[in-house]
Amino acid sequence: MKNINLDDFGPIISTKESGGKILKIITENLKADNKVSLDLKKIRSMATFCAKQIFGKLYVTLGAEKFFENIEVVNASDDLKSIIKIGIQSAIQENVSD
Repeated sequence: MKNINLDDFGPIISTKESGGKILKIITENLKADNKVSLDLKKIRSMATFCAKQIFGKLYVTLGAEKFFENIEVVNASDDLKSIIKIGIQSAIQENVSD
């Protein structure tokens, strides 16, 4: 499992550019290692569109089972976990796959 620390993108992930970079890092590491652990220790918040861009896209692309098997989120606050869930729900509703 590859550990990915997102501290450099914080404390608030709020731009499309940051979301794109994070998605690219995760995607590249998933190809290499199949599983990733995302450390959100220093991330206080995230724009919901970034959560959709990152986690929603991964969820729709991988499917629920592979998403939960291959992606682990650690050190995330309850608020951040809620934002990630909202992003995933939004992506599912819109069936975002691009």
